Amino acid sequence: MTVFYRLFKLFIYVIITPLFVTGVFLFYYQDYSKREILENYFNVARISAGFIRQNVENIALRLDSAGGGAPRFDTQEQKNAARAALGAALKNNPDFVFLALLDADGKEILRAAQGGADNAADNTLEVDFSNDPRLASAAEGVVISGFEDYVSFPVAGFISRAEGGGYIFAAADISSVLRRFTAQQIGRSGGMYFAGAEGAFLPAGGAAAPAVNARDLAAALHSGRALISGLRTAGGKYAGAFTPTALPGVYLIVLQPQKEAYRTINLISWLIAFFILATTTLSYFAALSFSQEVSEPVERITAAAQKIAADDFDVALDPKGAWGEFEILINAVNAMAAGLRHYSALQVDKILDEKKKTDMLARLMRDGVIMCNMEGEQLFINRTAAKILSSDALCAHTLRMPLPEAGRARPQLKDLLTLRSGTVFTYKEHDTQKPAHFEMFTEFFKPANEEQVAVIILRDITYEHEISEMKNDIFNSVAHDLRAPLLGLQAYIMMLREGALPPDKQAAALAAMEQISKTLTGLIENILDASKLERGLLLPDKNPFDICASARKVMDVMAPVASAKGTSLINKIPPAATVEADKNLIERVLSNLVSNAVKFTAGGAVEISYAHEGGFHKIKVSDNGAGIKETELDKIFEKYHRASSGGAKGYGLGLHISRQIINAHGGEITVESREGKGAAFTFTLPAGGLKNVKEGG
Repeated sequence: MTVFYRLFKLFIYVIITPLFVTGVFLFYYQDYSKREILENYFNVARISAGFIRQNVENIALRLDSAGGGAPRFDTQEQKNAARAALGAALKNNPDFVFLALLDADGKEILRAAQGGADNAADNTLEVDFSNDPRLASAAEGVVISGFEDYVSFPVAGFISRAEGGGYIFAAADISSVLRRFTAQQIGRSGGMYFAGAEGAFLPAGGAAAPAVNARDLAAALHSGRALISGLRTAGGKYAGAFTPTALPGVYLIVLQPQKEAYRTINLISWLIAFFILATTTLSYFAALSFSQEVSEPVERITAAAQKIAADDFDVALDPKGAWGEFEILINAVNAMAAGLRHYSALQVDKILDEKKKTDMLARLMRDGVIMCNMEGEQLFINRTAAKILSSDALCAHTLRMPLPEAGRARPQLKDLLTLRSGTVFTYKEHDTQKPAHFEMFTEFFKPANEEQVAVIILRDITYEHEISEMKNDIFNSVAHDLRAPLLGLQAYIMMLREGALPPDKQAAALAAMEQISKTLTGLIENILDASKLERGLLLPDKNPFDICASARKVMDVMAPVASAKGTSLINKIPPAATVEADKNLIERVLSNLVSNAVKFTAGGAVEISYAHEGGFHKIKVSDNGAGIKETELDKIFEKYHRASSGGAKGYGLGLHISRQIINAHGGEITVESREGKGAAFTFTLPAGGLKNVKEGG
């Protein structure tokens, strides 16, 4: 990018960007301002509609007074009197075109019109509101029945309750009321208009209404939005607002040509756009002029910077001819180049020292590290990799197979490059013959100005391999132990279904099936609870309970197994010893500990005791069985770890779950044991302010 474009870009950022932001805000301001104009139109329409409501309510009050004074008309004399009363009401209300008396069913009985028989209203269709729901509403007060087509000018119909049990109907001339608003002018070309729900403008005098398609206007009136924008007419688009009036089905609409309504806002937008264009043009020529003064020293400094970037610090620029800050900048570049030359000389020794440290760390790594070129020439190898290459570990994976004689060929580095990443092999130490497992990965990279190099990593995966094997063994054992009870359960179910068992043996079969289901449930719950506890999903629900009763319950469950092994179960927890914890989870801990004790104890005793020390309840489960090897004491609570003492098998989950449960309660669990001398597991629970109980003995 040349200096000109850099400067032009700078001017754009500094000058045009704020203007652009202003334009964006103006865009949103336009929308806001246009909406404000339409809101003003809506306010004008709403205020005008309020005046119309006042006039309509005045007409309704006058009709209500006329109806209240109407006599009965059961006889001809009463009808004549009623007609005279209607005539008097017409005289007092010149805006009433005609009045009609209706019977209780809403049908016309007689009428009176302004001007008598000479008035066209006296010859209109007979008024009939039978089966009209508005008639029922008129019993509570005056009802506006809407525009009526009885005469040629706009009239509104009103219905009121008459004194004689019937109704009185009035057709009122509202042309003067409507003309008062249609005569108003909005701007230079806008105005107020009245329209029906079908979108047709009503004749109300005043200026001619815009040539709006009735369907478009009806759609706007029924859109649910009181504001109108972009209403198409033959003369262009219109903007405005509307509001319903007190006359049913009649809307008051304020309209103005859109260009006229938004004229000021559009003018400001064009001015801003012109200002942005003019500023951009000036920025272009300013950048062009200024770049001619800047380009020469900038090009010299750029060339010097490129040399420095290429590690060539032999740079010496001549500041002569440079002006202003460029002279200072050239002197700074010269000083920087001199400093880099000195710094580069010092860093060579430091880099060599760091390389020695890195080589030492790589040589001591447990993983094997080899670096070579693509021809198999060794560039670096650490101690682990050298041992592996000197062995037969990789012979079976390369083209060089091991030979029976002592001088058999070993794999070469070039051979290793043919192996794919992820190759797993086994290596045995020469002294211990202990197998170690490694996985090989190869990465290629090309240093600058040098040939491609390969880095071979022999990652030690011995621990992962051992863990994987241990899990496979455990899962196979679990699958085996699940299969045997399930097969037994299926056999019992089949015998019961086919009636192969006599009634006296069915109870024993059901008991056996129940025991099998409990065994399966316990195994599955241990596996699931181990996962829940590790993820914090199994939270204790702490409540006070009798720990002595829980211990007795656990021992009752284990009694048949203990009796079969000749093992005694002793509960030394004092009665009514109360702890605050999750009863089900603590019973799970007791069950796991007692089950393990019975499993590894034959012909001895398993004892549960209790103590209260230092604000904690201490529960101990001890036995005099096979005990635990000293080397396994630190691993006994690990997940999937299985003790090898006593010959009994397990899944390494019970003690792990027990520790998780006790930790979740804020306590801890410990073990003391000597091989052949039994084991004692102790867990603590916070006392939580509960009363002490006398320790059992």
